[in-house]
Amino acid sequence: MVSRRQALSALSAWAGAAALGCGEAWRGSTTGPTCGGLAGRRIRWIVPNAPGGGYDAESRLIEPFLEQRLGAEIAIDNVPGAGGILGARAIAAAVPDGLTLGVVGVPGLLVAALSRAAGAPNPASDLTILGRISRSYHVWATGRNSGLETLDDALAAAEVRPLVFAINEVGSASFVSITAAASVLDVHVEIVAGFGGTRAASLAAVRGDVDLVGFNFDTIVDLIDAGELRPLLQVSLSRIAPHQSLDGVAILGGEDGWALRRTRARGRDIDQTRRHTQALVDVMGAGRVAVGPARLDTGLSACLSRTLHETLTDARVLAASSRTLDAASARVAQDDVQRAAAEAPLLLPDLEAAMRRVRQ
Repeated sequence: MVSRRQALSALSAWAGAAALGCGEAWRGSTTGPTCGGLAGRRIRWIVPNAPGGGYDAESRLIEPFLEQRLGAEIAIDNVPGAGGILGARAIAAAVPDGLTLGVVGVPGLLVAALSRAAGAPNPASDLTILGRISRSYHVWATGRNSGLETLDDALAAAEVRPLVFAINEVGSASFVSITAAASVLDVHVEIVAGFGGTRAASLAAVRGDVDLVGFNFDTIVDLIDAGELRPLLQVSLSRIAPHQSLDGVAILGGEDGWALRRTRARGRDIDQTRRHTQALVDVMGAGRVAVGPARLDTGLSACLSRTLHETLTDARVLAASSRTLDAASARVAQDDVQRAAAEAPLLLPDLEAAMRRVRQ
């Protein structure tokens, strides 16, 4: 087994060799076709978030390997703002020639589009899906000194006052997972938006400024490992990772999950809770996808999808990644996005009401 240190060292050496102009080796290692003449061209890869986050880290991880396979230069362009809408809009508005691509988070963008947020492209119809990069496996986590040891403690506190969450932006994947999970649990929450990234929001929980955060597990696992954050809820139907910090941590969905447990105890509609929980899992499960503008040439999009999948499943990429990549082909990713689009309307009333509250 290759250690992460060894893998990163190999990656660094490879990138340095490429930067020194090993043109012969570069072209010789390209495994696929040139994808519509993209070889030798400059591709703008839009990340709809600020540098340093999960979208940015994943994009910069795959950048040199995708460059190698395409024989093209890829320039990462961070376009943050409006919960990812600005970056997604820039991709959707680009000429469909393969020279503008990027990554979007389906949960937040889909909800924004269905809520008719200004200029939000619908990932199910307004973009070309090239493949899935990773899924979203969210947890609710609290600071080490919050006094909340388990989800039971948090729910008991919520009987007295709303649970306060910190997030980056309204309409983000975190906003969706927190709001929808709170709804099926029948718990009152207050969301404080405007934190400058996942770490800033998480540190607010560490300091005790807020009760909880709800983020992708991979993005906060370092703070969990350090003992600064403690996970209380897995927003899923089953355990999301073998990490020891999740031993005994509550799971939202499933017949023995906390959503149905709360629903039965409160005499609420069990079938509705099942449907809404499944809708949340399906929406979040669509994850982060690589996209291009709509109306990409069929042959070009097929080539890009194949090349992207080869890149994401490359042993060097997997060895160098500290994150959980979950690659899927364009067809599989498109099916997941369409399923999420069909299920998301069930969640919209609660999400739109929460948006109005936060923006007041």
